Amino acid sequence: MTEEEYTQEDQEEKIHDKIAKHAEDVSMTATIVSTVVGVGATLAAPTGLSAIGVALGITSAPVIVTAAPIIAGVAAVTGAISCTAFFYSKWKNRKD
Repeated sequence: MTEEEYTQEDQEEKIHDKIAKHAEDVSMTATIVSTVVGVGATLAAPTGLSAIGVALGITSAPVIVTAAPIIAGVAAVTGAISCTAFFYSKWKNRKD
């Protein structure tokens, strides 16, 4: 095996490992943001008469309360992508 062929195979192997690592970083960041937003939404959630007003549609919920489920969904999707990239990379490394 020549040095050029070895370098080409090594670079291809590194690509899927890099993708898996970057996907993991994005997933972890999204999870941290989701946790912070979830805590903020819990603290900002309306209680008492303001909760009744929100339920009746008289007033609106704080934006963080409305955005929390969306951000949690983003964290879940990035987690699924990260897991897929991790297992693909693991499979690719085992295959070689």
